[in-house]
Amino acid sequence: MDRDWFKSLVCLMWIGLPLSALEYWSAWDRLPLRMAVHFDINWQPNGYTSREGALMLGLGIMGFLLIVGTFGALVAHALKTSAAAWALLVVFYVTLGVCWYGNHSIIRFNLSAAQVPHVVR
Repeated sequence: MDRDWFKSLVCLMWIGLPLSALEYWSAWDRLPLRMAVHFDINWQPNGYTSREGALMLGLGIMGFLLIVGTFGALVAHALKTSAAAWALLVVFYVTLGVCWYGNHSIIRFNLSAAQVPHVVR
């Protein structure tokens, strides 16, 4: 039974990727062509890319983390280190949550920046 729960939770990790893609898709036409994707300590943008670049970067990082997390969790569970496997799964969930929140914050920041009219002097 423990094995079924563990594998189900490993599969459930993958829901973050389509959720992030759906969030990009739903805001796509409102996102600016040049998006801020890197910020300094004061949350001021200092790195920009195209919408497509932001999408590929965000989903690419999340996809990489999902592949590493799935492989690592399944290997740890197969080695019969149940306590370590469950702890590793928690770490991967937290890491993926932070990555999802980063994607969400980048979309939200760029949507709010696109609505503010810029004054050219």
